[in-house]
Amino acid sequence: MTNNGNVILVICLTALIGLGVPAMLYAGLRRRGTIGQIELMRRAGKQARQPWQQEDASLEELSKRVENLRKKAGAPKD
Repeated sequence: MTNNGNVILVICLTALIGLGVPAMLYAGLRRRGTIGQIELMRRAGKQARQPWQQEDASLEELSKRVENLRKKAGAPKD
């Protein structure tokens, strides 16, 4: 059927790739001190969860300013 040596070789290569790649990525991150990149990824994740947060805050501020202007002018509210 199949050669046992080939099966063992495939298993070893899979283990090397499966464990070696994450270990190399982790070592690279620790060596370079990429805290800034992690912070950028955190901000990007937050922005992805609430993509319109900044615009909503701006519109809310505008709404409050318009309401204050209407109160000062004595205009009836819609």
